[in-house]
Formats: sequence, C-alpha cells, structure tokens
Amino acid sequence: MRRLLKVLFTITGFTLSLWLLISVIWGPKLAVQMSENPVSTTPGDVGLVYEDVRVSSNGLELEGWWMPAKKPRGVVLFAHGAGSNRTSWFLPSLEFYRTLVELDLSVITIDMRNHGNSPITDGELGMGSKEWPDLIAVSDWLDSQGYSTVPKIGISLSMGGATTIYAVTQGLALDAMVLIDPLLNTTDALMQGGWVAFGLPSTLFAPMAWAATRLGELPYGPLDAGQLAESLEIPTLIIQDPTDPITRLPFAQALAEANAHIGLAVAPAIAADDACVSNKGRWGTHVAAYKCHEAWTVGQLSAFLTQHL
Repeated sequence: MRRLLKVLFTITGFTLSLWLLISVIWGPKLAVQMSENPVSTTPGDVGLVYEDVRVSSNGLELEGWWMPAKKPRGVVLFAHGAGSNRTSWFLPSLEFYRTLVELDLSVITIDMRNHGNSPITDGELGMGSKEWPDLIAVSDWLDSQGYSTVPKIGISLSMGGATTIYAVTQGLALDAMVLIDPLLNTTDALMQGGWVAFGLPSTLFAPMAWAATRLGELPYGPLDAGQLAESLEIPTLIIQDPTDPITRLPFAQALAEANAHIGLAVAPAIAADDACVSNKGRWGTHVAAYKCHEAWTVGQLSAFLTQHL
C-alpha cells in the first residue's frame, strides 16, 4: 500500500510539474496566437450603403468600412473583439451596424492588426494593449475626412473595450463610450478562456495567465483596462451579460462603482439552452445581449446616446 501511494504521489508530482512547465513556457504563446479569420460578408448584405476604406496605422494599412447615416448626430468608432474581425457573428456586427445607422449614427469599423483582412505583424493578441494605435488611426482618418467637429462615440465589444480604454488613455478624444462585455481584467479573462477552449477548470490555467501577464507582454494590475478606466471622465455605458463566462460581471460592477461617469446596464438573463446561444458552446452568453434581447439593448443604447449627445 505504501509503495502504491508513493507511485501515485510520484505520478501526481510529475503531472503537476509537467503542467506547470507547459503553462509557463508554451501556454502564454498559445493563448495569444491568432488564426486566420478573413472577412467574407459586407454591410451590403444587410442593405447598408458603405464604402471600403483603408486606414494607416504606424505604417499598417488596415482594411475597414465607412457606413454613413443620412443625417448623422454622431459617428461611431467600432472596435471588435479578440480573434474576430469587423463581422463578428457573436454580436452579430452587420445587423448592429444597421441599427446604429438607423439611430442616425455614421459608423466606421476596421479589422485591427493581426485580424481579418488587415496586415499580420507578429500574429499575436495584445488584449488591447498593442491594438489601441489602430483606433487612434481611425479617429485621425475621420478628422482627415472633415469629421473633426462631429461627436465621436466609441462602441466596442470584449477586447475592443480594452482597446478603446487604452486608446483614450493615450489621447483618443471621445464624447461617449459604450462597452459591451468589455475585457477589464486580462488575467481572469485568460483563465476563463482556458475553460472555454478546453472545458477544464479555470484555476488550472492560472499559471498560464500569470506567465502571460507577469512574464510576457500582456497587461495586469494597474495597467489592466479596468483599473485605468477608473479615472476616465468620459460618459460611459457598460452593457453586461450577467453570465458572460469570459469578461465577467464582477469586474464591470467594480468599475461602475469606482467611477461615477460610468453606468452599468445588466442585460436580462439568458437561459443556457436558449436558441440565441445554442451554437456558441462554452462561449455561452459572451456578447449576447444584442442578439438575444435586441429591443432591450437598443433601448439602453438609444437612451444613453440621447442623454449624452
């Protein structure tokens, strides 16, 4: 019996050591590695008038769309999520753009670096910390087209929320922000992402998340988007799915409590077997409010913009 226990302890110790080694050495690289995700649809598919545009960002020519409203009361700078592009099916983006144009908002959106049809640099995600120059480049493009005096609204989802926050801290001037299930804590999102990807308990991915942030280039602590946003004075609305498994409610609640300029709208609950999330697997209700509760989401958005534009 004693020998058997010794063997079991040895196997367990070896397994844990191997897991830690993989998590620290290879895990961070795998967590941020991008795969190809080209754009295959257009706003014309949902009846929108649009133009193909190219936005120059630090020498990168980023591909995007300009969707003008007939009588715009503002212009939206839309930032997509990690591993996605300007046509995210999680939202779904094309229908959302049409909703924004119907609210008399012109929209510009791009594939950020390493996404969609835009250039690949290192092929890795920065969780907003290295994508933010692309959003500033979008604002500069708008200014060059004569929109410098039109109210600018940053609307984003998931990693795009962090991207927008980083861009604002680096000088992006916005009149309002709408953050849909924003990435506010990188370490937690990486751990939760491990569960979504592999179905294993999120705590098993803590070493990988620690290594990716503390030993790698991803932000954490005071540099996390959630902590940086605590000092922002831009009118902001967070639309948060209460059971989002990736960008979770507690971080949105903490940010709204810490900053009086930020309002939190928690979406109605969505059942795990609801048809609107049936094809998303463990991604579940991540960025699901618009698709599952369109009228509620549009109502929250419209009321916020009417108040602040």
